[in-house]
Amino acid sequence: MYRVLIVEDEQIIREGFKRTIEWESFGLEIVGEAKDGADGLALARLLRPHLIFADVRMPGMDGLAFAEQAVKLLPDAKIVIVSGYKDYEYFRQSLQLGLFDYLLKPVEEEELIRVVENAVARLDELQTSRRREIEASSRLRKSESVLHHVLLSRLTEGDLSPLRESMPDPYLQEIAYDRYAAAVLRIDNYGELAEGVYAGDEEALLFTAVNICEESVGADTVVFRQLGLKKQITLLQGSAGTGSGQDLGEFQAECAGLLENFKRFGKFRISLGLGRSHEGWDGIHRSYAEACEAAERTTFRSGSLLIVPAEAAERGPEPRLATAEFEELFQSACRQRDAKKAAALLDAALRSPEAEEATRGQVYAFAARMLDLADHAARTGSPALERDVPYLFERFRVRTLDDLPQIRGWLFEELAKLLSRGNPIYSDPRALIRDLKEYVARHFTSEEITLGMLSSKFGMNIYQICRLFKSEFGTNFHVFLTELKMEKAKDYLRGSAMPVQDIAFLVGYKETKYFFKVFKKHVGLTPSEYRSQA
Repeated sequence: MYRVLIVEDEQIIREGFKRTIEWESFGLEIVGEAKDGADGLALARLLRPHLIFADVRMPGMDGLAFAEQAVKLLPDAKIVIVSGYKDYEYFRQSLQLGLFDYLLKPVEEEELIRVVENAVARLDELQTSRRREIEASSRLRKSESVLHHVLLSRLTEGDLSPLRESMPDPYLQEIAYDRYAAAVLRIDNYGELAEGVYAGDEEALLFTAVNICEESVGADTVVFRQLGLKKQITLLQGSAGTGSGQDLGEFQAECAGLLENFKRFGKFRISLGLGRSHEGWDGIHRSYAEACEAAERTTFRSGSLLIVPAEAAERGPEPRLATAEFEELFQSACRQRDAKKAAALLDAALRSPEAEEATRGQVYAFAARMLDLADHAARTGSPALERDVPYLFERFRVRTLDDLPQIRGWLFEELAKLLSRGNPIYSDPRALIRDLKEYVARHFTSEEITLGMLSSKFGMNIYQICRLFKSEFGTNFHVFLTELKMEKAKDYLRGSAMPVQDIAFLVGYKETKYFFKVFKKHVGLTPSEYRSQA
């Protein structure tokens, strides 16, 4: 059973959540309720829920602040924000935090079931993927150390559930210390090495890197391959006592020696980020998060480099790669479904001197921001996409790329996928206008067809639609639309006993008097006269 936590300040809404659906039938169990964000975090640490529903507006720590902390604490949990306001800013912040979904109050049963089913499906996929990865690694290595790597990866990600198992892994006793400090080593030229020196043998590549690490550190430091990030190796040092400065200094010296050993080996280009020393088992995740952030303070141009916590903190906030004017141009291209222009803008930004000097973290943030803007712009004016699953930026995917050219290529692919959803992208205006005509012919009775709506849907301004329509078909758009409506109205008059005002509504006329006027002008008879003669 997956565990569910509800964070909501109003008891009546919490009760409503519990009664709306049969949670057990979805393989879910509500294990806790909290009335504010602070209580919710405490329960999240204790209960380790898989699925969390959090209200946006709560006293004290609000839902978004809670979610920001919960994501760090439980990176695999699916967090759903619940709000009484249809506010894009809340929705945008939810996406930037990497949250799973967004629900509006009052929460309808159908919507809740949709979210729950999607969440369970994702959780099942994650469990299956982890099992397969563990099984594949076990078959490959045929060693107990693989399971230790999996256990250590879970601890770095903040998953302390192995500590609470009825029969904990004995290995936990071997790595039990008072304090922990983590370092993250990323092989920045992984793809180049895998294809070149190691001729596709990635196992040999990683074995070499792990071996250099193990020979460079002391007995109190374990070295392991991070689950799901093949180009990353994590180092975890344990220490006794309450002091942190001396221990960290020793670990930093070890990491500096490790960096020098990689430089002497000559083939690898690495980024090495160091986290501070923290107490307790949860200190593993805290130090690991700092080490990841430090590793992303390196640039794509820098050689092998060690970033320590003090240096990372001193850097301060980094400038954004995109100005407000750039973002507006990019969104405009995305709204017009002009993938070529949007990609050209991204290409220019990522070839700029600023991008060359930007840190990896800054480039990753730029990529996330641009894809978020593209997703939102593609949805604007496209009803078919409003209920589509929002784009989820998966940071681990971009971390696997070695350099800016690879990131550019990956961004272009993601952008093309986003802009090709829903309505097609046209390079030939004549093909567009023919599809527009067919669309109008199919849908003029089921929705209100206007030039403004067609402009939004097909990404062409009203003047262009009218000009191209007349050029391609030799008739005015409004004349074509009126003929369609009149022919359909005549079908209804001949084949049904519906009142004329209902027929008027069905063919797109809200005012019956206006329908009479247009029908008389087009047919030469009133609707009643036409019906009696037919």
